[in-house]
Amino acid sequence: MSAGFHRGTSLGQDPFYKSKMKKLKKSLNFPPIYKEKVDMKKVRLAVLKPWISHRVTEMLGFPDEIVIDLIFNLLEEKQFPKPKEMHIQVMGFLERNAKGFMEELWEMLVSANNHPTGIPKEILEAKKKEILARRAEKKRVEDKLAAKQKDLDLEEKDKPRDRDRDRDHDRDRDRDRDRDRDRDRERNRRRGGRWDDRRGRDRDRERDRDRYRDRDADRDANSDKDNSSDGKSSSDRERSRSRDRR
Repeated sequence: MSAGFHRGTSLGQDPFYKSKMKKLKKSLNFPPIYKEKVDMKKVRLAVLKPWISHRVTEMLGFPDEIVIDLIFNLLEEKQFPKPKEMHIQVMGFLERNAKGFMEELWEMLVSANNHPTGIPKEILEAKKKEILARRAEKKRVEDKLAAKQKDLDLEEKDKPRDRDRDRDHDRDRDRDRDRDRDRDRERNRRRGGRWDDRRGRDRDRERDRDRYRDRDADRDANSDKDNSSDGKSSSDRERSRSRDRR
């Protein structure tokens, strides 16, 4: 397919082409919106081009630059494009989707033609929704960051209180530990004191027994001495009496 066909110049001058186009126009059922004329000088086509590319890609399932460029050329070559002729030319590429695409496209062009900005109302509404969605998302992020910052500020504010609470807790724990240690020390001291008293009493009793034992031993020894000395004196006296009698 020649570039001249894309621009619609050489074939438009061909009588056979004109006759075939005329027959197709009569045989096809075109949407009523095609009756509306569009002045492309009032339309900001640059705003429409992304929408055209997106819709063609959706219908074909892939981005076809040839079809997209063809539609751009058909809209740019004339101040007042003819929708029925455009419809017939894109049929070979879009096939059953041609009618739906051309009807949407022409509604967009009519809306842009009637709007002071030259932009279709649908695109303006979509842009507004996009802006509102961005603002809402921005606000959501800002609110989330503000809440997070608030939590951080509260944490920073609570840190001295937490440190004081931890310090008091440590002080109470140390006090309890010291109290338990003193209690254990006193308990051990008392146990140790009773044990020392018992040991002391046992030692005293042992010393008393030893003292009594030594005393008894001394008494027995003294008694033996006394007995032996008394026995010797008696015998001496007896012998002395015997001599005196003789």
